[in-house]
Amino acid sequence: MNAETIEQVVSRYPATSPIFRGLIQLLPCGIGSAIDVAVVTKLENIHKDKLREFFDELGKGAVQLTPEIIESEDFLHRYFSTVRAALNSLRREKIRYFARLLTSSITTSEISTIDEYEEYLGILDELSFRELGIVVVLSRYEKENFLQDDTDPIQRPNRFWDQFFSEVCSRFSIPDGELNGILARLNRTGLYRTIVGMYPGYTGGRGELTPLYAKPEKMIRPEEGEFE
Repeated sequence: MNAETIEQVVSRYPATSPIFRGLIQLLPCGIGSAIDVAVVTKLENIHKDKLREFFDELGKGAVQLTPEIIESEDFLHRYFSTVRAALNSLRREKIRYFARLLTSSITTSEISTIDEYEEYLGILDELSFRELGIVVVLSRYEKENFLQDDTDPIQRPNRFWDQFFSEVCSRFSIPDGELNGILARLNRTGLYRTIVGMYPGYTGGRGELTPLYAKPEKMIRPEEGEFE
């Protein structure tokens, strides 16, 4: 990204926001040593609207980015890693999610270590926008069909699976024969697991969200309307 483009982005933020301006200016100043050459090339070719989307969302977060915070090694590591992931995303919605993940890691105690942050950042980065949408829809069905004390957890999907399956195929234009494969692939993220077992009436292919999903959902706050 050349100096003129950076200046165009910086000019959107008033002098009364020196922290944001400082964060943006970190990109060209320290990029050679902080980020690898491949990312530098991507940053040079990326459209300025992506950075604008990221910083606009960052500005909505209830966080005071003090000089002490942005000068810390821990924050700078998270910042550069998150900006790199955001700039590689084709979807504006995901760019906003990356910004929310960063601000949530500062304002809440949801993430306690840099390793944990990298794990959640990696999961969000790896998920396609369609996969994330499927997970969000499944979360809604599970919340509407909460577990009762006398309910076998592996049988809960029986209450809604056909309806969920039909809605997801329609909403995301997925042929019926492909959804099972997409769901199976979601196992790789750790957010979803296919139910394995034998019980009357179970034909396989159903699954559920894992407890791992609760934390990133709370941090990035995805809304179903964003997946239309």
